[in-house]
Amino acid sequence: MQLRRAFTLVELLVVIAIIGLLVALLLPAVQAAREAARRTECKNHLKQIGIALQNYHSGMGSFPPGRLSCQTIPNQGRCYSTYIFLLPFLEAASVQQEFNLLANADSPDPLYPGANLTARMQKMPNLLCPSDSYHLPMPGFEVHNYPLSTGNTFPVSPLNPGGVPVTGVFFENSTIGIRDVQDGSSNTVCISETILSVSGMGENPKGVWDGKPTRGFVLTTGNDNAWSAPALTSYPAQCAPGNKLEQGRGVKWFFGAPGHAMYNHIRPPNDPNIDCRGGGTLSKLGPSVWNLLSHNITAHSNHPGGVSALYCDGHVQFVTNGVNLFIWQGLGSRAGGEAVAAP
Repeated sequence: MQLRRAFTLVELLVVIAIIGLLVALLLPAVQAAREAARRTECKNHLKQIGIALQNYHSGMGSFPPGRLSCQTIPNQGRCYSTYIFLLPFLEAASVQQEFNLLANADSPDPLYPGANLTARMQKMPNLLCPSDSYHLPMPGFEVHNYPLSTGNTFPVSPLNPGGVPVTGVFFENSTIGIRDVQDGSSNTVCISETILSVSGMGENPKGVWDGKPTRGFVLTTGNDNAWSAPALTSYPAQCAPGNKLEQGRGVKWFFGAPGHAMYNHIRPPNDPNIDCRGGGTLSKLGPSVWNLLSHNITAHSNHPGGVSALYCDGHVQFVTNGVNLFIWQGLGSRAGGEAVAAP
């Protein structure tokens, strides 16, 4: 009887090495395919938002305000974002009905104690990018990944003390329509992407920026996020290590505020430098700090190489990190007269 020869140790090691090599070759391809699927899903979410914007515009003659500031009583702003008005067009009218729109979006309300506590925790799956890891950086508030463009200048309010124009589609009490997008709706970005803050990242125990990489954004020097709220007028001089760090990026989809639900086109997508906000956002403050609201917060995503952008005509396009800065800034302006087209 002839015995069957078994594998030698060398042969076994060769087989294991070949299998390992095949896995090493296949794994990046699998990961790339998964990311491609996530990016496609993300673009579809933005397209749904684009359709909702167009439907709202058809009915109202303009896009919703980027940040509604409506003082039903003094210094109580009810500062809702565009998304609260789009809910019926995103098949989420029931979510809108859970909000008391007469009460503050984000802060305790003296007229309506306890209002909106449950509504603020409404998860909106079509406002989430699947490439970002879902988590809640601030307990009690839901998150999203699709901020509104305020343009290519610092201010959010047209009432800013310097009289600097707000050049984007969405800003405080904005009523921008297609008629106002003189650069062309196919050449003007209205919404892009952001990533969620990670608690403690780049933050020391005192809650200030330690100069290390972070997903948060700093406040201007001397800004306590309340009544002491210097406007951002000089970047990066006012945005240094040691400043208060906010870990609320992407938090409060219903709240119209930079970092939370707004970004701008001053710096290129995924720029590694620190994002920064000036002025005060909270609904329980008042015009003296709301008018100072300003920022240099750019678009961010976890997609390799760039971000997806929703244009005012409803189409979605991927913009690379290496886009020419003049083009990127021009895409953020609704009527700047820049001779740029979508890259």
